[in-house]
Amino acid sequence: MDESNQTQAFPKVLKTVSAPLDAVTQAFVTAPPEPATQMVELIDRHCVITDLEIDAMVLWILASYAMDDFRVFPKLALISPEKRCGKTTTMEVVGSMAKDSLIVSNMSAATIYRLAEQKQYTLLIDETDTFLKNGDAEINGLINSSHTKSAAKVTRCVGDSHEAKVFSTWMPMVLASIGVLADTLMDRSITINLRRKKSHEHTDRVPADLNECNEPLRQSISAWVEANRAAMRSKCVDVPNIGNDRAGDNWEPLFAVAALLGGSWPGRCEKAFRELTVVEEPEQQTLLLRDIQQYFLRSGSPRVTSKDLCEALTSDEDGPWKTCSNGKPITPHLVGKLLRPYGIKPKTIRVGNATPRGYEKAQLEDAFERYLS
Repeated sequence: MDESNQTQAFPKVLKTVSAPLDAVTQAFVTAPPEPATQMVELIDRHCVITDLEIDAMVLWILASYAMDDFRVFPKLALISPEKRCGKTTTMEVVGSMAKDSLIVSNMSAATIYRLAEQKQYTLLIDETDTFLKNGDAEINGLINSSHTKSAAKVTRCVGDSHEAKVFSTWMPMVLASIGVLADTLMDRSITINLRRKKSHEHTDRVPADLNECNEPLRQSISAWVEANRAAMRSKCVDVPNIGNDRAGDNWEPLFAVAALLGGSWPGRCEKAFRELTVVEEPEQQTLLLRDIQQYFLRSGSPRVTSKDLCEALTSDEDGPWKTCSNGKPITPHLVGKLLRPYGIKPKTIRVGNATPRGYEKAQLEDAFERYLS
């Protein structure tokens, strides 16, 4: 790296001073510069994505340099609705800033853990949709496994003696795809939604030597992360609760980096988190539990028969229960089947002189508190 590039990447340390430097001055002189602003400008120059998506991408890249300090690390999913939306361009831009980036367009299951054995690459997989959507379940499993540090391991028999060996899959991954990927992969990813450029929108073409040009930037990123790793490890961050615990785990590394950057970054990170995180609709059994809770709140009754509960559920014209069973209304049998995983079973209850099957509110209180609070 020539001297001009060194000057851009790192501030020069003063060699002679007339008096001892105070702590603030010393920190300014020796601390590496914050690279996030330069990263934002680079992405904005080449990619058609929102400001919030740029912020998320910058925080993800910075966090990836300290991946080993986190329990969970998400993938970065670059998703476009159709071709010519800048997937490959965005991949190149991310790769030019990432640590030890390796861009591939196809791979076998074995190469994932063999690469991780060599070094902790940042693995960027272009055209992911072409070989993962209906591809080898083993590859999906290996990519999924890299989400949690303690579980990012696979065992294989190697050599003529078939000796069992443990391989790591713990590495940052970027997945580029036309259309969404499997739910398990999307659930472990921070999603960047790529769009085709409008006629009036301008982006600079990616130069052929972008990776070489950004070597000083990568050094700046690495220096900043290393200077702040101790603080990153010790800093506790609160990720807002938006009803998606997996998303909270995914974003925790980004919140940790934003807290260290300071200034406007914590607020920008939270705004990106809330905007980019999809809060999924409850699954059918959770939705049933919620609607039963609402029934008890409205009626004030401590119990309900299975028959009356089904009538109450199907009375809601906008609800799902009139057509939930292959176009037919919910039945007492289906209610029992959906509640069974919570350990809730219908019982004989007394209603006047009758003893029909149904549920007491007390049976469901524990499930209400655990799954609806």
